[in-house]
Amino acid sequence: MDKVTRERIVSELHLLEEKAKLLGAEPLRAYLIGGGNLALRGLKSATKDIDIVVLGREQFTLLQSLLETPVPRLPIYRRVYRSQWEYDLGMTARYEHPVEKFSLDVFVERILNKLYLSEGMVARAEVPGEFSSHELFEIYLVSKEDIFLFKTITSIERVRDVEDLVMLVEAGLDFEIIIQELKNQLSMDNSLRILIPGILDRIDVLMEQIGTVKGLVHFKEYLEEANESL
Repeated sequence: MDKVTRERIVSELHLLEEKAKLLGAEPLRAYLIGGGNLALRGLKSATKDIDIVVLGREQFTLLQSLLETPVPRLPIYRRVYRSQWEYDLGMTARYEHPVEKFSLDVFVERILNKLYLSEGMVARAEVPGEFSSHELFEIYLVSKEDIFLFKTITSIERVRDVEDLVMLVEAGLDFEIIIQELKNQLSMDNSLRILIPGILDRIDVLMEQIGTVKGLVHFKEYLEEANESL
């Protein structure tokens, strides 16, 4: 997959707003996580994909229509994957840009059958200035703290994701928010406790690179206590 720059992300999301207006679409809220979020924050110059979370099947259907419906001179994304199940929670799909070949991954409320896009995450999410004029395709960035938590749990490429974690810590994080959100996630789904050893492993690798950071140490202490209770 080709990488997509911050400028290209902004341009493509504007085009989707234009397309939504031409289609007379219903309002849609897209919550960006992952590299696309970091790129729009100016923390990365480019990313290999854009990760979007929507709330519920109705919003998923609206996004699917927006991406796939033909409109002259506007992009039609090609769907290359969709999960076989039809649940409202955890449904996933992958789309590919028709020309530039970067991917757009869509999740419904739950990401990779792990973390949920919780009410707290939704409340903390903000609309970046570039998209404040959007009326139909609303773009929200989840907070840096929530991106950090996502990265410690759903990351696949260890080296790249640890680099992103370092970047986030250096940008400044409120680790109390991170701890409270993880507690909230565990209260929603106790089975997520099996992920704690993996989070601890990533935090250890992160601390090897970045050294002692007060909030990070506090987070690790919480994780160790939670791990002992497994």
